[in-house]
Amino acid sequence: MKNRNLLILLFGQLLSQIGDKFYMLALSFWVLDVTGSPTYMGIALFCSFFPATVLGFFSGVIVDRYDRKNIIVITDLTRGIIVSLVVFLYYQQMLTIPVILGIQIVLSINTAFFNPAIPSFIPQIVAADQLTRANSLTQLVRGISSVLGPVLGGMCVGFFGYAFVFIFNALSYLISGILEMFIKVPTNKNQDSQKPAIVLQFKEGIRYVFKSVPLIIFLLIISLLHFFIGSIEAFFPVLAKEMAGNGPQNLGYLQTSLGVGIILSSVIIGWINFQKNESFILFTAIFCIGIVYMIISIHFELYSRFIYTIFFLFAVFGGIIILAGTCFRSILQKTIPNQMAGRVFGVVGAVSDISIPLAMLIYGFLLSFFSSIILLFYTGLAMLIITPVLYLIYKKSNEDNPALETEELLQ
Repeated sequence: MKNRNLLILLFGQLLSQIGDKFYMLALSFWVLDVTGSPTYMGIALFCSFFPATVLGFFSGVIVDRYDRKNIIVITDLTRGIIVSLVVFLYYQQMLTIPVILGIQIVLSINTAFFNPAIPSFIPQIVAADQLTRANSLTQLVRGISSVLGPVLGGMCVGFFGYAFVFIFNALSYLISGILEMFIKVPTNKNQDSQKPAIVLQFKEGIRYVFKSVPLIIFLLIISLLHFFIGSIEAFFPVLAKEMAGNGPQNLGYLQTSLGVGIILSSVIIGWINFQKNESFILFTAIFCIGIVYMIISIHFELYSRFIYTIFFLFAVFGGIIILAGTCFRSILQKTIPNQMAGRVFGVVGAVSDISIPLAMLIYGFLLSFFSSIILLFYTGLAMLIITPVLYLIYKKSNEDNPALETEELLQ
């Protein structure tokens, strides 16, 4: 795919995402080293994500109101400067827990604007018939950073110490921001200069989302998808312990298998670049995740010693997750007017961010009372029942409103 603007964006994303994985791993261990308390580590992680979740419902208004390229550049450079401050404070031995919590909140606020800006910006630099391929490449970047980030980050902390990792992350943000300055946005795809007041734009976004039945169904399916992504995070440690062999090593293998599936699926989707039936593919992928859950549970019950088959199943799971994620991004980018994209993706991001930790909390509680095998099986069964129902509702709502315009939704 020969698109200079997209390649610049993707390279910057790859660099900053790997740096971010380095940083979060180092931060977790630094907090544990300083305090000896997993509670403080949990608080630090909470401060890293919760502000972005809350602001996600509102940040989309800013993303739609102002130049998205500038938002991406400014937030990357700001994060680079903030992490540079972490480096300075670390060397001056002035980095304390209250300071790091405040810094994580500020970083999370930046993320709240950066995250919806990316999928909203891509349609401005990529042709409509290339959106699926572009989204698969963004997922490929995510997969590579998910596989390489934790492994290399752990090695860097072990060999070079925390300062090296902090410096690397600061540079990754700064370089990414500088590179993004060279992205050229086609003039005819820029946003309109005249915009209503911020409060009015926020109300328009809310009305747009909740007056569209297909969009509400999409939010439900996205929350369902991310809820079950969160559930697998809760299952990982338990399943790794139940598998034959070393538990911690099994956990690493399971996470790596998931990352491998993400990478392979992203490459295949980018190569195929399908253009039709994306909604059907999305719901089918969610349905297949339910089947994979049930197969994994049955495999654990009958053939738990065959660990390589389990790794393969989790690679398949990762691949299907990316297929579903690519489809829903492409559908939203193609069907939502670009001037509304920031607000919609802001809501989508907030829903996703809420669903994952909520699933971890719920399944962590349920695993105290039920075996992982039973929970996996019935979770998969629930997905097989819920997904066709949501698809039928979605299909019916599309038939009733085949070409609902933005103006109609805002009335």
